[in-house]
Amino acid sequence: SKATVSVLNCPSPRTPPRTMTSLQLGAHPVRVSFSAGGVTVDLPKGALPPPPAPAAPVVEEKKAEETTEEAKKGGDHVFKVKKDMGELVGSEKQSWNSGGTAGILPAERKKASFDVDRMTEAIYGGKEMVAKRRFVLAPSKKWGLPQLAKYNMDREELMAHHFKDFIGVHKAYTKKGYRPSPEETAWMSACSMNSGSLTTHFGLFLPTLAAQTNSAQQLQWLTRTMKFQIIGAYAQTELGHGSNVRALQTTSTYDPDQGCFILHTPTLQAMKWWNSGVGLASTHCVCYAQLYTQGKCHGVHVFFVQLRDENHEPLPGIEIGDCGNKLGDNGIDCGYIRFSKVKVPREHLLGKKSHVTKDGRYVKHVAEKGADPKAAEKLSYMTMLTARANMIGIAGGKLALAATTAVRYSAVRRQGFTTTDSAQTHHSEERQILDYQMQQFRLMKQAALSYAIQFTSRWMMFRFTQLSKGLWKVGFDEEEDEKKDDGPKDEGTDLPEIHASAAGLKGLCTRLAAEGMEDCRKCCGGHGYLLASGIAASWADYAWQVTAEGDFVVMLLQTARFLMKSLAAARAGEPLSGMMEYLQPFRTAGYSPLTLPALRAGSTAEFASLDFLKALLERRSVVSIYRVDQLLQERQAAGLSKDDAWRACSVSLIAAAERHCIYFMFSKFQQAVTSCEDAACKPVLNRLCTLFALTHVLEGSGWGGILDAEGTAAAEAAVSQVLSELRPDSVALVDAFDMPDRVLNSALGRHDGNVYEELYRHARDHPLNESGPFTGYTEHVKPHLDQKFLGLRGDAPKALKKSMEKMQAKMQPKL
Repeated sequence: SKATVSVLNCPSPRTPPRTMTSLQLGAHPVRVSFSAGGVTVDLPKGALPPPPAPAAPVVEEKKAEETTEEAKKGGDHVFKVKKDMGELVGSEKQSWNSGGTAGILPAERKKASFDVDRMTEAIYGGKEMVAKRRFVLAPSKKWGLPQLAKYNMDREELMAHHFKDFIGVHKAYTKKGYRPSPEETAWMSACSMNSGSLTTHFGLFLPTLAAQTNSAQQLQWLTRTMKFQIIGAYAQTELGHGSNVRALQTTSTYDPDQGCFILHTPTLQAMKWWNSGVGLASTHCVCYAQLYTQGKCHGVHVFFVQLRDENHEPLPGIEIGDCGNKLGDNGIDCGYIRFSKVKVPREHLLGKKSHVTKDGRYVKHVAEKGADPKAAEKLSYMTMLTARANMIGIAGGKLALAATTAVRYSAVRRQGFTTTDSAQTHHSEERQILDYQMQQFRLMKQAALSYAIQFTSRWMMFRFTQLSKGLWKVGFDEEEDEKKDDGPKDEGTDLPEIHASAAGLKGLCTRLAAEGMEDCRKCCGGHGYLLASGIAASWADYAWQVTAEGDFVVMLLQTARFLMKSLAAARAGEPLSGMMEYLQPFRTAGYSPLTLPALRAGSTAEFASLDFLKALLERRSVVSIYRVDQLLQERQAAGLSKDDAWRACSVSLIAAAERHCIYFMFSKFQQAVTSCEDAACKPVLNRLCTLFALTHVLEGSGWGGILDAEGTAAAEAAVSQVLSELRPDSVALVDAFDMPDRVLNSALGRHDGNVYEELYRHARDHPLNESGPFTGYTEHVKPHLDQKFLGLRGDAPKALKKSMEKMQAKMQPKL
């Protein structure tokens, strides 16, 4: 054998290699060669006995690892970073260990014109709903991590904490049969402190089983799902297909000889992709696939599919994994699945609407005699409406988190002297950045938007409760289900309109919320870029919802299609319902909203009238629908097909859908103002609703012919007026969102205002600040540094002077 041993004192490269052959090891001659690179020892076979096993191999390996790690950092010069670990104390006066901001937010709260608890009740629907929401959020107090610790964790740590905390919090309630309402689910999701795979387990997997299974399947799967005995995922989207569900390529072909379905991924694009919880965690999924039997395709159906066995290994024929790191929300293991002719029991086709017999006949279920013939259609609407209303509610909640942090920080942060004269010094008073009007506008419009979204979501949840009576019996509590069926049935004539509007609202609200969260982050300046700000991480974790369950463009186009259908219905004299009643004038032949005079606002006061603002937003929506209809007719008259004309008008169609959704949201906001019974809260809500509308007057489009130049100027003046009126209530308005510090998880948004203490504490305790130098210093940086100069430390000026003197002495003769 041959071994090369490095030595500390090698011969000089100028010394020729030397060879010694006279060494003996017992009866064996030994050849030793010396060179500049080290020592080479040639030993005959059998010269040495095998080395004994090390007594403590783990310890030795660990020491080697530590030595290597130290060598990477700084060799013998690894050091522990010195820190001031003194106690940081919030106070009203700046000092070595205090930012001096403790008194700012309490002073802001004293300015409020209303009671914060009453406003919280207005947002969430009364004392009972507020108490229920606080009950739902209370278990998160048990989360075992200190504030901000999440931001220093890797994916595996995030996932481990998610499962530990989620199961630890929820299992006791699921054992008791607790069923959260859609509204409660939205609260949980909006205030989630560490989302992960079990969010999908309860948010998509369980509702799909509850809505689309027969009673036998429910008995077999639902209880296990509720008790975490199986972990489920929602496998719909594919690598090459998302919103167009009908085009999914995964196949499930029934084989009567084997009595089962054969689930298969025929192409690369057909693999399941982006499915939350699939990557590492799930044992099962509800899988969407094209159902084939007896040579015929019956379209997309849903199957209950086991993915992993009792050892958590993938079952035969299933390739499964994680998609990789994402922009945010990395506690969720979004994954992929490839099925290679996987057998699925015939009974695992979700059987609410259809089943396949043993011999392969496809049977579509029909309503029982005397049952509501539209129940199946209604159930389909309600399933999608629930998901979309939930996502709308989450959008409002996430934006509320960002607005709370940014408004509080803007009250604490000071920037710029209160006066601009030259007498100012660094001791002079600085202005709160919340007092700058543009900062007020950017933040208060986001607070107003959050209120609008949450009022809209609350109304949709209320309609969901009314319309869903009798549709969601799943066998957990039959007596409770029967109680919910008491009273007259709601015919739900407005259900198609609500469903269509919900599509656009999901698209618009998620987009506006994501954009609003990002602007709130920007309003926090450089500190907002830190994960510890809370907003940056929250935005990154939320951003995917803009495209989830349908990209916002696709969602808005669905709403636009319904708007065009409703306009045609109005012209045909057919009944209209819900918000679509604003198209009633089109029943008159030849009616054109373009012939109406512009709405005039002679003074700022008129823009404080919610009725006037509603008329403005309604007119804009009606005119947009009319104009895009004209555009479609022109394109078709020019020879385009209906589909091509639709594509050619997409920009205008999306604009019309957005304007309809803004009108929808404003109307629900106005209803909330009207129904508010608290005398102090009502005028503040009125101002906030006014700001919501005025924002879309100033920043929106489509006002040509509706609002003249004088009206636009009056709207700008009205914004200034309402901002000055809202300024004393700014902090109280975001306090009313009732977001605990543990949910905000922000150094900037703390309820006590001790921002600078928390920023320093988080930075001081970061793992990178534990020891030095950093990894890679010795190899990549140290060789280039002037070690002699760095070693001078405080004597550098003296050394520089001596160096200059020597240089001058050398140059003098030449000069």
